[in-house]
Amino acid sequence: MRSFALWYSIQDSNLDPNKEATVHINLWDQNLKNKTYCFDFGLLIEDVTKIDKVFLYAPFKIDSTQITDLGSVISNNQLVNAIFNEDFTTTEGQPKRLIVNGVKNKPDFVIYSLDKEDQLILRKCKSRSVTPGTIIELDIKGIKLDVITRYYFRFRLKVNKNDIKLINDEIQGVSFLNDHFTNTEIIDFRLNDIRSCSEELREQFQKGYKFNFLAVHYLILRNANDVIIQYGKDINSRMLENDLWKDYIEGVDYNIIAYHMKSKAKKVIDPHTGESIKRYVEDFSDLSRFQYKKGTAFVVSCYIAGIVLLGTIAGVFGNWLSQFLFK
Repeated sequence: MRSFALWYSIQDSNLDPNKEATVHINLWDQNLKNKTYCFDFGLLIEDVTKIDKVFLYAPFKIDSTQITDLGSVISNNQLVNAIFNEDFTTTEGQPKRLIVNGVKNKPDFVIYSLDKEDQLILRKCKSRSVTPGTIIELDIKGIKLDVITRYYFRFRLKVNKNDIKLINDEIQGVSFLNDHFTNTEIIDFRLNDIRSCSEELREQFQKGYKFNFLAVHYLILRNANDVIIQYGKDINSRMLENDLWKDYIEGVDYNIIAYHMKSKAKKVIDPHTGESIKRYVEDFSDLSRFQYKKGTAFVVSCYIAGIVLLGTIAGVFGNWLSQFLFK
């Protein structure tokens, strides 16, 4: 079970449950000894009125130390424009709120900072599968709404590579002639691929309501030296400005390329009425593969030790053989 799942509940079942949303996902890894992956989820809900909770299922186990709200982190004008790829201006609102002023045909919205203790709730998802999972609840029913009801939430999940099944990182090309490993990393990212989920999760999903996705934006942030072999969707890429992103991407001291995959809702003609309607994004999946070289002093040390050991064995064997032949 490798798919993320996103849904919501409402306070009054008599209300129209159709809610439109845009999803942003950033995936990157921290260059640490114990490799840690970061999944940044952003959710722009067109109207949060009467939404009780938003639920995100993550196909791995996490605890409260592995989740961080990013609302306050991105609340500066330059970073907002970089994330949304627009020329926005911002206005300070009420506490925990930053108002992003709309441009062209895009209305205003609020970037909201979630309270980790009260509004980000984690619970285990019971499953018969071998892969444990976690449901993250965003409790937003207590938000006091003003004129603007279009809200954006963003948070980060940190997880160790050994706890993730959707990413497979294999070592290839190990040789005594090389001082590095060649790693091949395969990322199988899925969102709302409910058919691949367990019965327990499908039951939880069906108790709530499914968002009508206007768009899903999926960005993989990689070291500029990595080589991408892409399968699936069309891809755009750009080099990130280190000075701009240094407060957002922790501990990164190398050039980064952002690979951008997306799916958007389309306008189609209803064959029954002849009217133009939206065909929303139902789910999203992307399989990508990267290759990268990883040099290590440990590998070089092993090579040197191996050469010294082989030389010693050869010397001892040569002395013994010469004594045996020239007695």
